[in-house]
Amino acid sequence: MKHSLYFVSSKQQSFWNRNLSALVNYDFHQLSEDQKTIVLFKQGQILKIITPRRYKIYRQHLFYFRKSGEIGGFLLLKNVYCSFRSKDNTILVTLSHDFQQIVLQSGNKTEEVDNFIHELKQNCIQESIPASFQIPRQKIGEGITSEVFVINHQNNQKFAIKKVVKAPLGHKMREKQAKSLAEEIFIMRSLDNPNIPKLHEVYENDDSVELIMTYYEGGHLYEKLQNFSLQQKQQLVRDILETMNYVHSQQIMHRDLKPQNIMYKDKDPFSTDIAIIDFGFSTNYKYQEHVLYNCGTPGYAAPEVQEYKEKQKMYTTQCDVYSLGIIIYEIFYGVHPFKSSNSGSLSFNDKIKLPQSLKNLLIQMTRIQPKYRFTLKECLEQDFFKENLDSNYLDDLLKFSLVDSIYQKSNNISRKNSFDPSIKLERLNKHESVKNKTINSTVAESKNLLGKSFGPIEQQLQDDLQFSENHNCPNDFNNFLQKRI
Repeated sequence: MKHSLYFVSSKQQSFWNRNLSALVNYDFHQLSEDQKTIVLFKQGQILKIITPRRYKIYRQHLFYFRKSGEIGGFLLLKNVYCSFRSKDNTILVTLSHDFQQIVLQSGNKTEEVDNFIHELKQNCIQESIPASFQIPRQKIGEGITSEVFVINHQNNQKFAIKKVVKAPLGHKMREKQAKSLAEEIFIMRSLDNPNIPKLHEVYENDDSVELIMTYYEGGHLYEKLQNFSLQQKQQLVRDILETMNYVHSQQIMHRDLKPQNIMYKDKDPFSTDIAIIDFGFSTNYKYQEHVLYNCGTPGYAAPEVQEYKEKQKMYTTQCDVYSLGIIIYEIFYGVHPFKSSNSGSLSFNDKIKLPQSLKNLLIQMTRIQPKYRFTLKECLEQDFFKENLDSNYLDDLLKFSLVDSIYQKSNNISRKNSFDPSIKLERLNKHESVKNKTINSTVAESKNLLGKSFGPIEQQLQDDLQFSENHNCPNDFNNFLQKRI
């Protein structure tokens, strides 16, 4: 094995684990040797004797069975490398883990062998990405150490590729970065839900690790909200909560839920089908140790995550409930509930007519103390999801929403002005003057100048927006001003 590989521990240990008590919540009946096992041949390291054994991949573990049918040992397929080469009419499979290695040889190439190799590729790490994934890529995002691309693969199938640049050998952050990425990979492979991207394969080369994932082309949460009725928003929220309730049922907390990590699956402007993405900060809350503790995004991270101190009792999946409460508030009210990243008591704009059941739900989701928050299962049982919103509430009452105003206000102004060219010209000149003055202004100065340029109706609308200087959408008042113009 190359010593430059990322997911390699310095600890020396045997390849197979034979302590079956380490397997928790497993249905051993499904592991019996007569259920979808495959016969592969292993060469002994000392006597070089070729021995046939039955193998099976189940829940991210590779098992082998003795002649008696009992489990002989297992390998957790986390940080395991695999490679393949053909020999005559057979395939040699090399599996490597922490400098320990075994080579398995198949019989004749069959569909059974192909399926087993496909399962290995889905659960292991492969060296060197194939040419089929190196075709022209379009960058769609980037972070400090990663980039995200979209490619058209075979049969015009699109994939998202997350490329993570490895910290150099000897760098103080290399081990922590590798552990964090290994955790993300393992968790994504353990989740099986239509609203969570599937991690198809993972490749590693000398300087990066590349994750091949499901690609969603519908855009982020904000990009369609202006098209949705209240009933559609209600369904959107239900889908988000049901998806995360599944994640929590697997004892996993996301820890970075925010609007940018909720995407629509397709471009249909009225489709509410969503997916939860970016499990880079996710972890199993039952682990004895965690790679990260204080993480997430200010304004969305729960108080217990932001304020966590070493040696405290670890927080739980309730941290995600808080983040979702903030997001749901934004979906319906169009503005972040707080004027800073610090939490506080929710307030509701009475001009936006929404049911009391929604307000009650939001209050229960954003309690400061995690033990007093609803679980997601309890959230889904609340009266809000039984409300018939379209028959009781008018969508046009959402005209005060920040999200709606960004997309609709300019259209409304242009329709008004089209009846009187002189009014239109006067307003355009006024807005142009304000825009020029705010180019080098502070946020507070820009806000004041914009207020002076509004008429009484527009000023009232602006006051109702409850604009937050620390809010991510938008986070720059000059950009916001130009969108309004």
